[in-house]
Amino acid sequence: MSAIIMSYVDTRRQEQSRRRLVKAAQWCGLLPMLAGSLILLGWVATGSNLLPLLGGLNVVLGIALFGAGLGLVYALYLQTGRTLPGMGVALGLLLANFPLAIGYAVVAGKVEEQRMQQQQCRQMAKSWGDEPTGLADARRPPC
Repeated sequence: MSAIIMSYVDTRRQEQSRRRLVKAAQWCGLLPMLAGSLILLGWVATGSNLLPLLGGLNVVLGIALFGAGLGLVYALYLQTGRTLPGMGVALGLLLANFPLAIGYAVVAGKVEEQRMQQQQCRQMAKSWGDEPTGLADARRPPC
């Protein structure tokens, strides 16, 4: 009777341990996603020069977390011989980081292009003078 109870306790502990590992794999996908989103939003709002560097670091760390998360999922699959609840979510989060990072890079490029155009526009307006010279100039925006 005691052996049956011990076997049940060990099985329960293994199952809890596996659930924790699946959650860890999910976090490996979620952390770079959240960090990248916050970095992009902060950069769009502030234009800080530090945030693109943090974005690059996030990409490097995101690739490392992708490998760790994928390793966890694969090790659990090899150990159990089946997929566990939450493994699909973990794989989805891990894989979703790649198109999201590409999308964020495109958005950042567009925002930077707009900022550069606005800066050129301001410089031209300063060099030509801020005062409009006629009615047509008053209705037309500087750039």
